Amino acid sequence: MTGATATESTRDTIIHAAAESLLESGYSGTSVRSIASRAGVAIGNLQYWFPTKSELLVEAWRYLTATSTEELRTALNQLTDPLEVLEIWDNLRRLGDIQLAAFDLLVQAPRTERLRAYLPELFTRYREVIQEQLDRLEADGRIRLTVPREVLVPLVLNTVLGFGLYYVVTRDDESCVRALSAFRQLAGSLIEPVL
Repeated sequence: MTGATATESTRDTIIHAAAESLLESGYSGTSVRSIASRAGVAIGNLQYWFPTKSELLVEAWRYLTATSTEELRTALNQLTDPLEVLEIWDNLRRLGDIQLAAFDLLVQAPRTERLRAYLPELFTRYREVIQEQLDRLEADGRIRLTVPREVLVPLVLNTVLGFGLYYVVTRDDESCVRALSAFRQLAGSLIEPVL
């Protein structure tokens, strides 16, 4: 293994350990010591890469965001009916844990400038996935928007993120599935399938 590969691998290992810790223990339950232990590195090595806990956790959030947006993109690309959100319920449910971690970040962010600075990036990444999907469906001739895009994108974004978070908090599949069924009716007034 080359020096560059070894150091990149160590950095990535630390980031992945921090992300796992955030998902399991939340922001306040995540310590530099526990991350170092989980990553199998000395605290000094961890601090070489990330001098502060905030810097490390921002990188962990970036990793979680990249992972979750890619999972969301993959799930949305598999939709056979643009109004049938129930087709991706399993994916939304899995994303819920990441959304709970993101909510924890929102709670902590006002206290830490570095975390607060990351919030726009977090939402931009998700917004880009939604916009990309709308572009794809319009380009394929599958939908026509009946409301302005600047209204639709935040509505869809909040719905997708909200269902994931709601499920994590309640673990109530039945009420989520009922609400997603109703979402089809709401979505039908915002986008029009093209036959």
